[in-house]
Amino acid sequence: MTVTENPDAAALAKAAKVAAAKAGGAKDYYGDHITVRFELARCLHVGVCVRSIPAVFDTKRRPWVLPDAGDAGEIAQVIRRCPSGALHYEYTDPAAQAEEGRRPATVRTADGEPLWVEGDVVLADNGREIPETRAALCRCGSTANRPFCDASGPCTDWRHHSH
Repeated sequence: MTVTENPDAAALAKAAKVAAAKAGGAKDYYGDHITVRFELARCLHVGVCVRSIPAVFDTKRRPWVLPDAGDAGEIAQVIRRCPSGALHYEYTDPAAQAEEGRRPATVRTADGEPLWVEGDVVLADNGREIPETRAALCRCGSTANRPFCDASGPCTDWRHHSH
C-alpha cells in the first residue's frame, strides 16, 4: 500500500466517498444544513463525536446521529477530529466549503497504535484507490477491513489514550 498526496482531492474524494459508502455499508444522516456519513466498519470508538456533541451523536438512541440537533459548523469541526475517518460530512449548501484534509498530509505513529493519517491523500491498496482526509491504517496485518485498522489485532494500546 502507498500513501500519496492528492492534488485534486476535493472532486475525487467526493466521488470516491459516495462509491465507498454504497460499497462499504456507510449510512448517511440527512439534516437541513449538513449530511453526516458514518461507516461502522471504520469506527474505532475513540468517542470524539459523542463526547463533543451528545445532542447530535448519541449511541443509545436510534437514529444515533441527529444532524439538525446541532450547529452544522460545529458538527463539521467535530467530524474533522474523528481520527479513524469513520465520520465524514457534506454541507447541503453547495456553496459551503467541502471537507478537506490538511496539507501537507501527516502520519502519526506510536508503539501499539495504528498509523493515524490526516490530510488530502489517496490510499492505494491492491489496485484500489481510496481518496481520504483521515484514516487509521492497520500496522499489524490482523484487520479484516484492509487497509483500515479494526482493532482486532495485538496493537490496541492506543485505546487507553485520548485522541
